[in-house]
Amino acid sequence: MEQLQWTYRPLVIIAQSDDEPALRDLRIVLRQSRDALADRDVIVLTVAGYDVSAWDPALEEAPDHSFDADQLRKTYGRAGEPISIVLVGKDGGIKDRGTVPGDIQDMVDLIDTMPMRQREIEDREREMERREEIENRMWGGETFGR
Repeated sequence: MEQLQWTYRPLVIIAQSDDEPALRDLRIVLRQSRDALADRDVIVLTVAGYDVSAWDPALEEAPDHSFDADQLRKTYGRAGEPISIVLVGKDGGIKDRGTVPGDIQDMVDLIDTMPMRQREIEDREREMERREEIENRMWGGETFGR
């Protein structure tokens, strides 16, 4: 997980098996939330049985990292739950836990309240304002393609 620190907000999903109905439902919710997850630098790590899969919604592919299923299960799993969902911050700390697909939107909303996310939003807004200012200086206020 250290290789993800300060770059991603891992969303760790622990299921007993890949056939878990709650996991199938969760995957649908994740695909529907792809843009929101990508915008928030979320990477999804799924532990199903002894297999770990990783999905970066921004890239639509698996990143080149390897993860230990036993370690993830030990660190983030919850005994007695068919599925566990854990949001980990960019700092590596656990930020939230859930057990149902509907918890994903709550986690996205939580990310938006985090100080680091607020700084990211502010930085993005400043960058957009800076680019707009440069365009205005270059083109005398004319906008092309808008």
